[in-house]
This record gives sequence, C-alpha cells and structure tokens, in this order.
Amino acid sequence: MRRKEFLKSMAFLTFGALFPNSKKLDYISIENFKEKISSFNSSDPKFWKLIRDQFPIPKDFTYLNTGGLGSSPFVVAHKVKEETDILDKYPTPNHDLEKWWKVKEKCADIFGCDKEEIALVSCATEGINIVVNGLPLKKGDEVILTTHEHAAGNIPLLNRAKRDGIVLKTFEPDAKNWVGNLERLEKLITKRTRLIFVSHITCTTGQRLPEREICKLAKDKGLWVFLDGAQVPGMMPVDVREYGCDFYTTSGHKWLLGPKRTGILYVKKENLELVQPLTVGGYSDAGYSVEKNELKFQPSAQRFEYGTQNPALFFGLETAIDFLNAIGIDKVWEHDRALAEAFYQELIKIANVEVLSPEEENFRTAMITFRMKKYNL
Repeated sequence: MRRKEFLKSMAFLTFGALFPNSKKLDYISIENFKEKISSFNSSDPKFWKLIRDQFPIPKDFTYLNTGGLGSSPFVVAHKVKEETDILDKYPTPNHDLEKWWKVKEKCADIFGCDKEEIALVSCATEGINIVVNGLPLKKGDEVILTTHEHAAGNIPLLNRAKRDGIVLKTFEPDAKNWVGNLERLEKLITKRTRLIFVSHITCTTGQRLPEREICKLAKDKGLWVFLDGAQVPGMMPVDVREYGCDFYTTSGHKWLLGPKRTGILYVKKENLELVQPLTVGGYSDAGYSVEKNELKFQPSAQRFEYGTQNPALFFGLETAIDFLNAIGIDKVWEHDRALAEAFYQELIKIANVEVLSPEEENFRTAMITFRMKKYNL
C-alpha cells in the first residue's frame, strides 16, 4: 500500500472521526442517541457511522489528536449552550448543588470511587497542582517521576522543588519489560522518598505503565502514589480503587469528549486531611467565623473547589459521560485498540517514519505516536 493511500485510509483512527460524514445530521438529544445506538450491534458499521455523525468534524478534515484535544459531540455543545442560556435568563450567584453532586456521581462511576472523593476542577493541571502543592513535603523529600511526564506534572513539581527544596528523581520508562519499570523505579527509592508521580499512559508514546504494580510497590514502601490519568478515562475503563492509588486526575477535554476547561480530581478518602487546600473560597468550607478565627473545610473533596463556577461546562461534561456510557467504554476501548493496532502495523513499514510507541503490544494503547525521521522533530 502506498504511503499516501495508507495514511488516508487510517485518517479516522481517532475516536470521533471514524467514518466520512455524508451529511450533517440535525441535533438529537442524548435520550434519542441512547435509543438509536441501542438498536445496533457494535460489530455493525452503522453503529460507528451513527457515532461519527454526532460530531461536527467536517468530512474532509483528518483529525488524529484526541490525546491533545477531543472534539465534543453535538449533544455536549447543545447542553452547554442550553445551560448557559438558562443561567443568563435566570441569573443566580450559586450553582445548584444537587445537580452538581449528580455530575460528581457520574465522574465517580467513571473512576470507580465514591462521589465524596471527587473534586470538579478546571483541568488535569489544576488537579495536579492541588495535590503537589498541598502535600506535606519538606526540603530534601524526594519525588520519583518518569522522563516522559507532561508539562502539567513537571512544572508544578519543579515549582515545588524551587520553592521548598524537594528533590526530583527520574527514570526512563522500560518499553520492553513490564517488570523493568518496577525495577527502575525501586532503585530510586530511598528513606527520603515520599511520592511516586507517574503518567498512567504517557503523552509522549502512549505507553501504559503497570499501574497496579506501581501502586502496590508504593504502598509496600509507605509512599504516596499519584497517577496522571489525562490520557485514560474515555479511552479505556478505569478503576482507581483496584489500582490502589492515592490521587488520580484527568481533563474532560480529551478522551472524555467534554467541554474545554473541565477536569476531575480523585483524592482517596483517607488522604483528604493530608492534602492542605491552598486555594479556597466559597464552597470549600463547611462553616467559618472571622471573629472566632475558625475555619472548617468540607468533609469531602469539595474542599478543593472554590468560588463562582461555570456549571454549564460541567453539565456538558456529564452529558459527554452519558454519551460514552451509551456507547460503552469497553466497546470504545476494544474498537480503538483494533484501529490503533492496524495503524501501528502499517506505520512500521514506512521507511522514513520513526514509531515512538512501544514495540511490546501489551504496552500499547489507543494512542500511537510517531515522527518523520527527516524532519528530526
């Protein structure tokens, strides 16, 4: 197969761009979408055609970077607009807490945790900053991370290192040996190590790290572990309880297909008192008194939320989760992995392409990365 023909045939690898859009469909509600999608089997091309038609991506546009920024389906954009219009028509200075908690319930279901362990944040970067800056780390304490972390993790950690003198130690992910990652990590652990911070799936190569094994190693050593899940929820099923991590965060604007500037932070119940909230305001507290110099934080992860919110965005995120659940995360994962694998196998045949994703299939995910050798990028 010629290179141009191959790349064209794989143009719709990224979820939401799977088939040419023959015509723009009228908006359908999430309820109607659930009904329509339930009448098809995922092995039927019509199943994925119906999904493709729910996105505004033009039929002549090739998009392969959901790992950077996902496209939201029509139902999500419609929900955000609808809720924004309602807020403008009937302004209220407070968001509806009952509806707010329903959003958290949906997020908790995606993460596999309790809604009280969920904070709604602006993006994964904010979630990382809340934990990295709130943990009781002092000068000389060590944090272990990989050399493949996103700026959203590296910069907050470096900022804390500059401010408080914590020490950052890195290891190169082992792309060939699952156990090798644990060996490289364990070699860096000392009596001063406090936190292991690693991407669940790296943004650089799409490599999945051994999340359960890393969390077990951390627990055996008495360490905290933070999994950066920016590339995971929406791509594949997630279960933070099963992993055993202390903290987990993601952005809503990638594989979850939600509105931009939405994110989810998980803080294990046992760690709520451990992480000091540094940016607080209305909604963070469960009562305060300036006269008595008293401040009581919310007993849940709501303590990390503050001030006036844009609830329309998070109601849009809730709709995006409903959209994905209607399809089935397991089906999305299976389908996208098959496409990614086909993409990978053809990429490695092209002479001038350097495939960055792992050679070991079990390490690969639905995100395949590569670069053109002659451009040396």
